[in-house]
Amino acid sequence: CLGTCPKCEAEVRYLEQQLRARSLAGKAVALAGISAVSLAMLMPISAEAQTQQERQTFMKGSIPAMTDTITVKGIVLSGDTLPDGGISKEPLIGATISNNRTALGAIADLEGHFGLPACVGDTLKVEYVGYEPQTIVVTEDMRNVEITLTPYQALTGEVVVLDTRHEKKHYLDLNVKDQHGTLMDCDNLDISRVWIDEDGEEDYEYLNPEYFDEKHPCRIYWDDDLALQDEDGKPLKEATLRIEAEGYDDPITIKVKYPKRNAKKTIKFKHKKK
Repeated sequence: CLGTCPKCEAEVRYLEQQLRARSLAGKAVALAGISAVSLAMLMPISAEAQTQQERQTFMKGSIPAMTDTITVKGIVLSGDTLPDGGISKEPLIGATISNNRTALGAIADLEGHFGLPACVGDTLKVEYVGYEPQTIVVTEDMRNVEITLTPYQALTGEVVVLDTRHEKKHYLDLNVKDQHGTLMDCDNLDISRVWIDEDGEEDYEYLNPEYFDEKHPCRIYWDDDLALQDEDGKPLKEATLRIEAEGYDDPITIKVKYPKRNAKKTIKFKHKKK
C-alpha cells in the first residue's frame, strides 16, 4: 500500500498527533526546567542583596559621623597655694594639651593660652612638669575654658620644687646703684608705676621685680607684670616708674618704653638719709 487507503491515512494522522503531543510535552518540561533554574539563580541574589542592604543600614546607624568639631580654646594656670591661702593662678607657659583620639596636641603660649581642634566627647590631657596631669572631656561650650593644675605631691606630702625657669622675652633690667656704685637687690627697692587718673590725681601700682643673678638683681618681666598691662590685659607701650630705695629720702622717677626684647636702665642714688 502506498499510504493512500483510508486505513493508512488514519494511522499516519495518529502518528503525527502523537509526535506533536510529545513535542509539546518536551517543550513544557524544558520551559519548566528553565524557570526552576532561573528562580534558583535569582533567589540567592535577592537574599544576598537584602542581607547586604541590611548590613549597610546597620553600619550607617552604628558609626556616628564626626560633624561636631570645635576648636577648644582656653588657658592653663598654676594652682599653687600662696602663703595667705590664695591660689597663684599664674600662666603655665609650655603646658601640653593632647587629644587622646586624634593624637593632636597644642602648647600653651606666653600667656598660657592654647587652641586645639576636637570633637564633642573627646578626651584631652593637660600636662606640665611638676604638676598633676588633668583629663577633661570636650563639651560644646569649651571655647574659653580655664584649666588649673595642682602641684604634684610627693609620697611624703611635700610639694616637689622644680626649677621651671624658662626663657622670657620683653624684660627690663634695672641696675639700681647706691652712692658707692654697688648694685642693689630688688628686695631693698619699692618700684611702682605712677599715672594721673581721670580726676587729675596721682595713682600708682607696685611692680613685682625678680632677682635673676648677681649682675641682674632687679629684672622686670613686662609681659607678666599686671602693673604694666592695660585694662584689656595687653602690655603698655610705655610707663612712668617711681623707684624708692631703702635708706634714701628722695625717690627717682624714670620713663621707660616697652622693650622689644630686653632693655637695661642704670639708676644711681646719691644722698642717703641723715
